[in-house]
Amino acid sequence: MEQIWLTIPVVIFAGIVRGFSGFGFAAIAVVGLNLVLTPQQSVALVLSLDLICSINLFKMARQQADIDTLKKLIFGAILGIPIGYCILQLIPAEILKLLICICILGLSLLLLSEFNPFNPKKLKTKIGFGLASGAGTASASVGGPMIVYYMLSSGLNTTTQRATMILFFITSELLAICTLIIGGTVDSTVLKGVLILILPTIIAVQYGQVLFKKKPPQSLKSFALPVMMIVATLGIINSSFILMS
Repeated sequence: MEQIWLTIPVVIFAGIVRGFSGFGFAAIAVVGLNLVLTPQQSVALVLSLDLICSINLFKMARQQADIDTLKKLIFGAILGIPIGYCILQLIPAEILKLLICICILGLSLLLLSEFNPFNPKKLKTKIGFGLASGAGTASASVGGPMIVYYMLSSGLNTTTQRATMILFFITSELLAICTLIIGGTVDSTVLKGVLILILPTIIAVQYGQVLFKKKPPQSLKSFALPVMMIVATLGIINSSFILMS
């Protein structure tokens, strides 16, 4: 627990990204926390921090989100979260994270090339991405990029994309945390970590929110793609290093 103080700069950066773009905290923070905690503890801690610091974004997001799309994504997440929890228990976490990060990098390259093999308006596409995100969130805390990929290809405006993602992550993370609590993954180490990291996380998210209000981007793609690719690359490097050691 003494080393967890070293992760404060990581959660501050992740919080700023979260407040500005509406996503990215879990995927970024889990890379740093994995250096000092077990994967199971990292997932529970990151999801708890992200949920707490997102509550103050709920009111504004509810007014701006695409509720119809949100409902379908959440339905998919409800199906995916138990699958992700089972995967977390059955497959070595680092192998799982390596596979997910490779998938995220592949999705980022698809967006960069503007090639979209999915029809974002179809029901099965929305439920499918919700399921993939729920499974990724519960298993390795990296379900966010799945929803980012869908949102960036959905045709919705930037404000609606961001608001819908915020509400989706609040709901899916709450469900995932409940699943982890029932499974006994949340222990005293996670609770102590929340107490240490919650204040810098909240301040960072608020600062990111101020930046968004001050100068919202015309498109989240120019901001989201580099973040997704960096997170995926760092995850691949980190997981590969742990697997080889």
